[in-house]
Amino acid sequence: MVELKLGLGGEGRIPTGIPGLDGMMEGGFAQGNVVLVAGSAGSGKSILSTQFLVNGATKHGEVGVLITFEEKKKQIFKNMKRFGWDLEDLEKKKQLFVFEYAPHEVDKFITEGGSIENIIRDYKAKRLVFDSITSFAALYDSEAKRRQAIIRLLDILRRWNCTTLLPSEASLIEEGEGTQVQVRFGLEYLADALLSIYAIRKGDTREMALEIVKMRGTDHSKKLAPMKITKEGITLYPDQPFFAKSF
Repeated sequence: MVELKLGLGGEGRIPTGIPGLDGMMEGGFAQGNVVLVAGSAGSGKSILSTQFLVNGATKHGEVGVLITFEEKKKQIFKNMKRFGWDLEDLEKKKQLFVFEYAPHEVDKFITEGGSIENIIRDYKAKRLVFDSITSFAALYDSEAKRRQAIIRLLDILRRWNCTTLLPSEASLIEEGEGTQVQVRFGLEYLADALLSIYAIRKGDTREMALEIVKMRGTDHSKKLAPMKITKEGITLYPDQPFFAKSF
């Protein structure tokens, strides 16, 4: 049985501050890890990732960086206010830096990477979210080009030495007697850790759960943790069973 180490995070750990999650992975993500957050549309990937940044700024005094290839900056600010998160205020206080790119502006992002790196260095940023890796990967028309671009991107992100979350579109597939999250483009093999979010229809509602599929160098929970999106963000219930019929 896995012995979970609860708390705010041990040496080299970056706590998420998300209720129920840190206790599933020795107190937080390993510093500098690249973490895929995989799930279907509407499963809460961006919410979880933004909550990670907000908690870092408001609870731990850690500067965060959000790079978005999907939503407009103003729309993100509006959407996240419903959880009580004022990203605009955090940006004004230089506790959060938000960079917005259109999906086709990959070359612009690569060119401006030095500017982002300077901000990370000057403000000692520790947390980064790149939303989403799927949008980035989908721009390339061949597997070879896509893999080369993703590897180049991950090299850049690792050089910045932040703990990085990569929201990733995934689909649910039936495998044997259970259900698995299938990440697009084989991205799970390139990351240090993979969190899978399941949203299983049960009648006229969806039952949600999070699983830590892999996490290098971490003694993590192997159980599915029931998950809810509340008015304050995401909350996990790792001590409760997940009853969805598909599992």
